[in-house]
Amino acid sequence: MWRFLLIAFTGCALNLAASSAIAADAINFCATGTMTMGPFDEHIVEIRKANRYEKADIDELIAEQKAGGPDFFSTQVVIKEEQSGSGDFDLHLFQGFSDQKAKYNVTMEWRCKSADYPVAYFVGFKVRQITGQSILVSREKGAVNIISLETIDPGLDKPTSVKDADNHAVLCADIATGCIKMIFYGRY
Repeated sequence: MWRFLLIAFTGCALNLAASSAIAADAINFCATGTMTMGPFDEHIVEIRKANRYEKADIDELIAEQKAGGPDFFSTQVVIKEEQSGSGDFDLHLFQGFSDQKAKYNVTMEWRCKSADYPVAYFVGFKVRQITGQSILVSREKGAVNIISLETIDPGLDKPTSVKDADNHAVLCADIATGCIKMIFYGRY
């Protein structure tokens, strides 16, 4: 009798473990690494010098940083819709990735191709799990995870959320439209 109960209990436990493992979707990482951002004030000087952006856009970024708090610049979610050189240039310049004092260390080389776009850059976050239309992340200062959204939200037309993996707080209600004010959001 005890042996039957033990076998039944073990079977149920294994079944639960298997079903929760199936619930998580595979994460297609394009690249991973770490990044130390330079000072925000120096970033503003850099983008003003580039003479590529409207004064109103730069003033809006300054206001967003003030509202977002001290971790705003080092906590980013950025969407890149398609593979393009000018889009990469703007993304790296406006988000501060190409600032003189920004330092990026690669832990996994870039491996996504044009068919894997759109992609999402998570700076200051580690992507932990994808389940349906939710991307679960944990805050990790300096981390960079870049993932393909092609299987999750290829047209950026589904409400794909980004949530804290620990407490499930919503960080981005829809990754295609923006995030909470403490996160520097971009879309290129």
